Amino acid sequence: MQIFVIEFEQDDPKKCTAKRMIRKGFAIRVRTPKGILLNPISNKTLSYEDREIIQKRGLTVLDSSWNKSDEKFFKKYENSLSRRLPFLLAGNPINYAKPFKLSSLEAVAASLIIIGEKELGLKLLSLVKWGPTFYKLNENLLEAYYKKSEREILEVEEEFLAGYLGGP
Repeated sequence: MQIFVIEFEQDDPKKCTAKRMIRKGFAIRVRTPKGILLNPISNKTLSYEDREIIQKRGLTVLDSSWNKSDEKFFKKYENSLSRRLPFLLAGNPINYAKPFKLSSLEAVAASLIIIGEKELGLKLLSLVKWGPTFYKLNENLLEAYYKKSEREILEVEEEFLAGYLGGP
């Protein structure tokens, strides 16, 4: 299973989780997206249905700073294989407990868990000391999203958000 990173060099290199994935041999730096592209503004949600594409063509993460990336930035990378992650909370110290503000490593690990590659996802999380925090924070959601279709994930997400935001 190949993991690709498009780097924009916007973060502190010592704290950059994408660089860590590359250094440890879990990811490869590329200039253009390959396979499924993690993109937070995508209309499609990553699901188990994407597993075959990821196994054959890989998974790409855009490694940019949340402070320097806006909708216009992400729009440039929107394509038919773009996917957003369902609701998850960041476990990293910079954006701790903020919805959707995941590090590149958290996003890739969550993606792998969702598509049924839990062991590899947990191995990735072990590269950072706060990896277990991310998993614990999202364990129930990740288990609910695990090996589910996009429709099922959207139902879980909607139900969770209704409770999280105090809805009906």
